[in-house]
Amino acid sequence: MAVAVATDVSRPVGSRGYAQAKSAVMHVLIAAYFVVTIFPFAWIVGMSLKQPADVVADPPTILFTPTLENYQAVLLGARSARGEQARTDIPRAFRNSVIIAVGSVAVAMLVGNLGAFALAKLKVPAREWIAFFFLSFRFAPALAFIIPTFVVFRTVGLYNTHLGLIIMNQLIAIPLIVWTMRSYYEGVPHELFESAWIDGADIWQTIRNIALPLAAPGIAATAILSFIACWNNLTFPLLLGARETQTATLATITFIGYEQVLWGQMAAAAVVTIVPELILAVLVMGYIVRGLTYGAVKE
Repeated sequence: MAVAVATDVSRPVGSRGYAQAKSAVMHVLIAAYFVVTIFPFAWIVGMSLKQPADVVADPPTILFTPTLENYQAVLLGARSARGEQARTDIPRAFRNSVIIAVGSVAVAMLVGNLGAFALAKLKVPAREWIAFFFLSFRFAPALAFIIPTFVVFRTVGLYNTHLGLIIMNQLIAIPLIVWTMRSYYEGVPHELFESAWIDGADIWQTIRNIALPLAAPGIAATAILSFIACWNNLTFPLLLGARETQTATLATITFIGYEQVLWGQMAAAAVVTIVPELILAVLVMGYIVRGLTYGAVKE
């Protein structure tokens, strides 16, 4: 009896201690990751609420009197008490970002989902090579496309247009959608499509009535990720656009001038730029989690 007790108690205690130590280490690592991730965002929010003297104070001020002057200058064009005024039309840049990002995602979701479905469920010759072709766009740096694209866009009149930037953003969004959605469509049982085809459904009906509803979580997650990628893109608006198509992300760096840097206004513009992405992520958080984990499980 004594031996049995020693055996039954000693092993679980050791295992329990190891599990507790492992859990403690994981919690410490998660907390450290959380702090490292949140700290820059918290710092930029604090900077956006500071007076210029507090922004450049050395050592940095932790306690300060918050002000909304930077947001008023960025969003309303108000001139501060020191005569500073935003150099950039942030509302117009914000509108440009919405037009370009929404248009890019709409086109990319249509093309990318059809491509992903074809690569997953149809007998496409050399489909692995085609899939790799889409992925290869992610390997090449964006600057590799810029020079020839710049010449073509100037020739055909797409330079400094919303349509031109929407077309260029397809290089970012379509590979992401194809490679992400392909795994979701592969997870849908092929027997469902075969049954629909036997009943007389055509390819478009099976996509609309079977594939898209079953892949809805993946579609929502992929759409949000594509929107974030297009919204944050800096290279294409910088080199293929001008003031008329300036996006919010690009407008943020225009507060760095030759004579001075408007740190507070630049921080306020950065916070405003992040808000749409945060709202979308919060609204579809459940779809994102379900979508990102759905394709990871194979039966």
